[in-house]
Amino acid sequence: MSANEKTKEQTSTFHEYIYPVLILFIIVFVVTAALAVTNNVTAPIIEQKAEATANATRQELLPDADAFTQVTLDKTYTSDNGKASVTDYYTANNGSGAVVTVVTSSFGGDLTMMVGIDSTGAITGVEVTDSSDTPGVGSKDADPDYLAQYQGLTSLNSDDVKKDGQIDYISGASVSGTAIHSGVHVALTAYADLGVGGAN
Repeated sequence: MSANEKTKEQTSTFHEYIYPVLILFIIVFVVTAALAVTNNVTAPIIEQKAEATANATRQELLPDADAFTQVTLDKTYTSDNGKASVTDYYTANNGSGAVVTVVTSSFGGDLTMMVGIDSTGAITGVEVTDSSDTPGVGSKDADPDYLAQYQGLTSLNSDDVKKDGQIDYISGASVSGTAIHSGVHVALTAYADLGVGGAN
C-alpha cells in the first residue's frame, strides 16, 4: 500500500469513527456546561421562591406571628407508627406560637404538611403543602374544610384517625387521613417539647 493510500485510509478512518465521537463529546461538554450554568443561576431563585411560599403558609397558619425563626432540632420527632417525622420547626418571634413542618407516608408516597400551634398549645391550622395522593380520593383529606376539624385541638387521643374519635374521617380515604392525623400528632408532640421559644 502506497503512502498516499495509507493517508487516505487514515483520513477515512478519522472521518468515519473518530470525528463523530469527537463531535459528540464536544456537544455533550457544551450542553453539560450550559446546564451547570443554568442551574447555578436558577437554583437560588427557585430556593428563594420556595422559602417565600413556605413563609407565606406559616403566616397563614399562625396569623398573629410577626416573623419566624427556625429552631435547630436536637433530636428526631417521629410518630408512634413511624410514618411521620418533623422536618422543620419555626417559632414566631413575638411568642405567638410555632409552625411545624412534617413529612408523613401517605397512599401516594410522601406527604408534606404544616401545622400551626398557638402559645396556648391549640392548633390554629393544618395545611398540606405537597402530596401525590389520588385526586378526588386521598386528596379529599387535604381539603381546608376537612383539615379545619383540627383547629382548636390541643391534643389527639391516637395517631390513628380511626381510633381518635375527635375527627370525622373520610371513608375510603383513611390511609391519607391517618397520614395527616399522624402528622398532626407528631407536630403536637414536638410542640409539647419545644414550645414557642424552641425549648421548654
